[in-house]
Amino acid sequence: MFKRVLIYLISILLVVLPNKSLANELEGKVTSLALEEKAPYAGILLDPIAAAKMVVDQKFLRSQIELELRKEFQQELADKRLSFDLLKVEYDSLKKIHDETTLLRNQQIDDLNEFLKEEMNNNYAEWWMLGGVAIGIVLSVAVFYASVEVAK
Repeated sequence: MFKRVLIYLISILLVVLPNKSLANELEGKVTSLALEEKAPYAGILLDPIAAAKMVVDQKFLRSQIELELRKEFQQELADKRLSFDLLKVEYDSLKKIHDETTLLRNQQIDDLNEFLKEEMNNNYAEWWMLGGVAIGIVLSVAVFYASVEVAK
């Protein structure tokens, strides 16, 4: 029974009392050395935290630049693809209009040729004119001949 009470008490305290977790931000140290100081070489020394931070920053910067370049490339690619698609649609529509116009023009030419053939086949105006001239000449000669015969 005591164990149960203790378990309930600890459970309630864990829920009721806030847990505090304190985290310290790791700050690395960068130390500059001169030529005469004790070190194997002149330069800059980094502690492990500072070195890790530099490595992570470089990797993060490299990843960020790569992502920005990919984004720009994808944006340009999408713009070019859109322009190409628009030009293709415009070309297809103009080609369709051209084909339909050419088809209509050819149909009109065929219809006009048929109409002209029918008109030329059914048009006897030249024959009527020739007939009229011939009848006029024959009548003129006949009238002249009749008048000459009447005068004798």
